Amino acid sequence: MIVCSCLVITDEHIEQALLEILNQADAPLPTPGVVYRHLQKKMVCCGCSPLAVSTIYRKIDELAERGVLCPYTCANAQGRLLKCASDTPAQRLIELPPLKRRRIEFPAGTPEDQALETA
Repeated sequence: MIVCSCLVITDEHIEQALLEILNQADAPLPTPGVVYRHLQKKMVCCGCSPLAVSTIYRKIDELAERGVLCPYTCANAQGRLLKCASDTPAQRLIELPPLKRRRIEFPAGTPEDQALETA
């Protein structure tokens, strides 16, 4: 999924950056600015900031669930991110349930009849 269309940053880029950032001894809070600098990018319009925060938060959770990162490190980073995002659009995105894919039906005979839509 593309998180920043200006710089073409995907959630996979963010995940890789988080792995590298959170494995440091004194890992900084993985804000969008920290993650983008790690990717050697500079935010352009900042319109992706709320989505970047929610993606970072979600990816940290996924990395902890997979056992790739220390669960304590992940919980600490998530708590700090949530505290920094309080009363912002990013907090509302963090608190939303994850998107689920669902099957949509098209009229019979159209090539889209097997397409999936993000809910």
